[in-house]
Amino acid sequence: MRIAVYLFLIIGIIPLLAGCANTLNDPVTEKRIKEMQTPDPSLTKVKVETDGMLSDVYVNERHPFGLHEYVWADMEYYKNHDVTRGDIVVFRTKNNPEQRTDIARVVGLPGESVRIKKGQVYINDKKLVAFYGNDPTSDDINDSWEKLTLKSDEYYILADVRWRGLNDSQTKGPFHKEDLLGKVTGYLKK
Repeated sequence: MRIAVYLFLIIGIIPLLAGCANTLNDPVTEKRIKEMQTPDPSLTKVKVETDGMLSDVYVNERHPFGLHEYVWADMEYYKNHDVTRGDIVVFRTKNNPEQRTDIARVVGLPGESVRIKKGQVYINDKKLVAFYGNDPTSDDINDSWEKLTLKSDEYYILADVRWRGLNDSQTKGPFHKEDLLGKVTGYLKK
């Protein structure tokens, strides 16, 4: 009987633990941003100009990242805080004079390698298991990107809906901290 228990532990649990080592979790980031009636006066109202963050988190209700909606951003946040995975950021676009800023989510941090395979994000060859780690609308073979290793001052930012991310790292490459202008903290309650 004792041998059977040991065999079960070896055969059943060790592969399970090994599988866990191949994933990266984000238990901190919340799916929804806060709805704000009267935001702190230090926050800046930012107009949503693309629909890359228009994921299915807000089904059958007003979406804070719908075109021409407004979100609140703390434009001083990164002067005193580190950028963390899962942050939704207002960032300076590259080579787009018609749109100077956009909004996307930080997925890759300095020194990490980032790869996208059929909409699924992998960080250092570990599957990012988070609500924003996989875009189910991007399951065709063409939404795959080769591994990119970030330098010590670079971030990889993505729209939650990958094919709508016109200004993010998929098409424009990594961004530097000075390109991350502020952290989105909430949206305007109507």
